[in-house]
Amino acid sequence: MDNKPLTTVSIAIHNLKRKPFRSTGLILIVAIFAFVLFGGTMLSKSLENGMDNLSKRMGADILAVPYGYEGNLQSALLRGEPSTFYFDVDTTEKVASVEGVEAASPQLYIATLSAGCCAYPLQLIGFDPETDFVIQPWMSSSLKDSLADGQIVIGSSINAEVGQKLRFFDQNFLIAGRLEKTGMGFDTSVFMNLSTAKKVARESERLQAHPVAENTDLISSIMVKIKNGYEVKDVANNILQTYAKENVHVVVAKNMMNDISSNLQGLTSYIFLLTVILWVLAVGVLIIVFSVTLNSRKREFSIFRVLGATKSKLVRLILCEACLVSLLGSLAGMIAAALVVFPFSTYISSLLGLPYLQPSRGALSILAAMSFLISFTVGPLASAYAAIKIGSSEIYTTVKEGE
Repeated sequence: MDNKPLTTVSIAIHNLKRKPFRSTGLILIVAIFAFVLFGGTMLSKSLENGMDNLSKRMGADILAVPYGYEGNLQSALLRGEPSTFYFDVDTTEKVASVEGVEAASPQLYIATLSAGCCAYPLQLIGFDPETDFVIQPWMSSSLKDSLADGQIVIGSSINAEVGQKLRFFDQNFLIAGRLEKTGMGFDTSVFMNLSTAKKVARESERLQAHPVAENTDLISSIMVKIKNGYEVKDVANNILQTYAKENVHVVVAKNMMNDISSNLQGLTSYIFLLTVILWVLAVGVLIIVFSVTLNSRKREFSIFRVLGATKSKLVRLILCEACLVSLLGSLAGMIAAALVVFPFSTYISSLLGLPYLQPSRGALSILAAMSFLISFTVGPLASAYAAIKIGSSEIYTTVKEGE
């Protein structure tokens, strides 16, 4: 015989077990809300972090690319999608000579067919160490010296370690450094100096025709930094007007980030709206369910009252049941959201086409705590009306209505 004392919690657990279908339904409602709240918040915060990181790391005010390849450049920067587009290296000097340009540095993009580290093609990015002002500052924490010929720095998502060698087009390259997580396409990119990049292009000629193998005076883009006192749009217009006939087009970094920011704000607004709607629905549905079940349980409550339960005891019982529903629903929803968002963050980032950088563990803990508290309030809030009603009823009324 079970001699455990009948506490409010044990009675509430017994009541929930006695109606498994109803209890599961209530828990599921809270779980769906918690899933959307925690998953949506993590998603929004990761996208905001990615956007902030992109803004900090962009470095260049203007990006010059061959006409028609602006989208390819954005795909390479944001998602690391391998792209190949070229114009003549002399364009760098021409762009550098435009009034208002302080620095101009070329980059060369090469797409691999495959690599030993990864089951997908990678974007190889060659840069000029003498003029580069964009990539090398990122490497300062992972690389003490300039990249030598044959050395590479890998993005954080590439499955290899510093000191190992990666093989592209039957050639081995020593990994000299590894970048921290950026939330951008650079996480799946490989960086090397221009000399090494051109060597890779020549070696790739064995497997596929490559423009750089036939003409080593080709580059893919030019990073442009403007002088203080000049407007970015004026310098960009000057470059366009001067060299548009030579197939040169420009992307203003600020405009690109504004477009991304606009898309991000739209997505964040949808997530917020969906969360609010679900919160209202969850509270509304639970209010109805608790009110309906209260009427069907009046006989049960009247028996408790006859056996000596006080009004406050019944109120605590109802609130305890609601708290247990909220607790289980919140935990189930948040665990489900974590199982979806964490393992598939790379896929989600690729699907959205936006910079994606997961918050730190500390920030995630705060988000989880806030999401849990908000989700947890659903049950007690929804049951408050039922609890107040049963708490204000007299024993005779409760017994009479329960008959």
